Amino acid sequence: MPSYSRTVHIPGKTSQELYDTVSAEIGRLISKYSLGNYGITRNPEKKEVSLKSSIFSATLFCDEGVLRLDGQLSFMAVPFRTKIDEGINRWLEKTFNISVRS
Repeated sequence: MPSYSRTVHIPGKTSQELYDTVSAEIGRLISKYSLGNYGITRNPEKKEVSLKSSIFSATLFCDEGVLRLDGQLSFMAVPFRTKIDEGINRWLEKTFNISVRS
C-alpha cells in the first residue's frame, strides 16, 4: 500500500493537549466519511492514536507542538489523497484555530 505522511506544527500546544483533543475527536471525524468498518486504538502513555480500516491504516503521534501522521493508503484511496488532505486541513483549522497548508 502507498505511504501517506503529514507533519503539522501547532504552536503552544503540549503533547498531552494534542493527544487529548485527537483522542476525543477522532471517532467523530472518521464517522463523517464512508470508510466501512474501522478500529481506533488509543495509547495514552505514548500519546498515539492508531486507526485501521480496509482502505487505510494510520498512526497519529502527538509531540510538543507537532502532530505527525504516518499511514498507508489502499490503492482504492490513492485517487482521493487530495480530498483526504482537504478534510484533515479543515479539521485542524477548525479544531486548533490555525491555518494549514499541506
